[in-house]
Amino acid sequence: MLQQAATSQQVRHREVGIYIIFTLLEAMPDIFQENMTQMLTLFNRTVQDPESVEVRINTMLALSELAMVLDTDEDMKSLKSFQDTIPHMVKILQHCIETDDEEHAMQAFDVFNKLLSYESAFLNTHFGDLLHFFMQVSANTEVDEDVRSQALSFLMQAARYRKLKVQSLKAGEQMTTMCIQIATELEELPSEEDEVSPARSALGLLDILSESLPPSQVAVPLLKAIGPYVQNPDPSHRRAGILALGMCVEGAPDFIATQLKEILPLVLHLLEDQNSGVRSAALNGVARLADDLAEDMSKEHARLIPALIKNFDLALQAMRSAQPSSKEYELNSHILKASCMAVDSLIEGFDQEDASKYVNELVPRFAMLVEHQDHRVQMAAVSAIGSIAAGAEEAFKPYFEKSMQTLGKFISIKDDEDELELRSIAIDALGKVAGAVGAEAFQQFVQPLMHSSEEGLHLDNQRLKETSYILWSTLARVYEENFDAFLPGVVKALLDCLEQEETDSEVQLGAEASDLVGQEVTIAGKKIKVAGAGGVVEGAEGGDEEEDDLVQELMEGDEDDDDWDDLGAVTGVAMEKEIAVEVLGDVLTHTKSKYLPYMQKTVEVVLPLLDHSYEGVRKSAVGTMWRAYACLWGLAEDGGMQKWQPGLPLKVKPSADLEKLGDLVMKGSLALWEEEMD
Repeated sequence: MLQQAATSQQVRHREVGIYIIFTLLEAMPDIFQENMTQMLTLFNRTVQDPESVEVRINTMLALSELAMVLDTDEDMKSLKSFQDTIPHMVKILQHCIETDDEEHAMQAFDVFNKLLSYESAFLNTHFGDLLHFFMQVSANTEVDEDVRSQALSFLMQAARYRKLKVQSLKAGEQMTTMCIQIATELEELPSEEDEVSPARSALGLLDILSESLPPSQVAVPLLKAIGPYVQNPDPSHRRAGILALGMCVEGAPDFIATQLKEILPLVLHLLEDQNSGVRSAALNGVARLADDLAEDMSKEHARLIPALIKNFDLALQAMRSAQPSSKEYELNSHILKASCMAVDSLIEGFDQEDASKYVNELVPRFAMLVEHQDHRVQMAAVSAIGSIAAGAEEAFKPYFEKSMQTLGKFISIKDDEDELELRSIAIDALGKVAGAVGAEAFQQFVQPLMHSSEEGLHLDNQRLKETSYILWSTLARVYEENFDAFLPGVVKALLDCLEQEETDSEVQLGAEASDLVGQEVTIAGKKIKVAGAGGVVEGAEGGDEEEDDLVQELMEGDEDDDDWDDLGAVTGVAMEKEIAVEVLGDVLTHTKSKYLPYMQKTVEVVLPLLDHSYEGVRKSAVGTMWRAYACLWGLAEDGGMQKWQPGLPLKVKPSADLEKLGDLVMKGSLALWEEEMD
């Protein structure tokens, strides 16, 4: 009866029939599995309905549900029939776009995103054509921005977990040049909100492309393409060029490092640009380059730091003569923040001597911003002061007392999320200050800082909690065995973290979660980060050489690349455990004999984490186990045991306890060696 309705001469009957079939498929797809051929024959007809877009769209939605129960390995005939519907789906989406039918267009996009997350066989035959179509939509400035952003989102997901297919089609270069052009549409005044726009999405796509594809398809064509952009008289093009470059650094740091001699003159030139929007983008570029290439960038400190200071001073001067609500004021506020962030990243690569040269110029400037009305500027300044202290060490001492008075008042603020974020950054900065000035000078500030960090564990802010753990690591390094007064609370908190249950958070998101890869979502009150198999976003690593054979296979046929599609969930708790177990290793290493009362419990809790589902936890856990062994061995030597000597048979026999722990650590490590890829 439903099939008769779906093929009726009456449009209304067809619409009702197909809609009912779709809702049944959505609720109980298995009941249609035995009628797969019949259903696909029907859908191949209704997807081309000449009168009703409702029939066509609901057919697409029904097909996306039917795909979940189609066996692509065993039922090749049905698979071929399904693949035949893809060109018709493209025509439907194209028609919706051309007629400004946004509601139906979004439904069609959802279908394509779903199919992209299913087995690759569904889209493989038409994958190249789909990429081309979505690129056309993305680049078309006459199309609605939300539609373009959806098209770019599809390309992001394709690059992220169909990377081998994209690579085999050599689509990376075309997508890269498209993204740079779209980036010229970015508004001059950077937005701090998570607003979706084609320009922002294009920059996000560049980031994913650089991580997923080899430099030959992304970084190389980008460097060739940005020359005309950064020399263009239109500031929007110059801005797009440097922003595009910045987005590619994290994904291809080794290649970008080889090109720094050509890149740096370009960056320095843009830092002197007459347009403040271009200078702001250039500062962003410096920060991104320094985030991954701090040591390489630091070699040019004599040219970079003066340029950053000049931008800071120009922006500060311009702000003083501008109305607080004006565009000029806002743009120069961004430049102040970007200057702080650029210095923050750069200083990480400086040796102590070079960092010391700039303390007197940088700290007073950034200290002025600690009370800035924009909390984002505040945070950037506070973080930069901490990094300068860590880099300059002894040279920071003249600013120590004043900095403690200024930053210390932030360690107890907690009225809203902005304050908690600032509190977190202040605690992190103060930890760096402690490492710079040493145990004696910092002594009076330890107790209130530790109190703040312990309180931070209970303020329902993930970043603040992780900052507290990292602070403990820093202070243990500074005070070593004198940190023992805090060990009961610190060890208890860290072990409590490691013993948290994760079952409530371990959600089987499956293939349908593809549009969430790399994102954090909240499910049942739990923060979930969707990642690829093994706890990483697919395509994030791996050298070009390792992929050559796989790429060649893809170029020769339509073999599945489903190995790249497996999705799992990395919970917020798992990422917290990764930090906590690493910090435990730091604490036990530096507090030495004072940690002995907690050693047995630590081993009991950490050892099972060698088998944790998240590789970050496994990596930190095995490191901490070896550090525990090294700590106990060092204490044994201090107690009179003979120093270890290389060679077999063993020349120094460890104690029974050491031997037992060593056996546990070795067995755990060897088991990991057999399983781990990295």
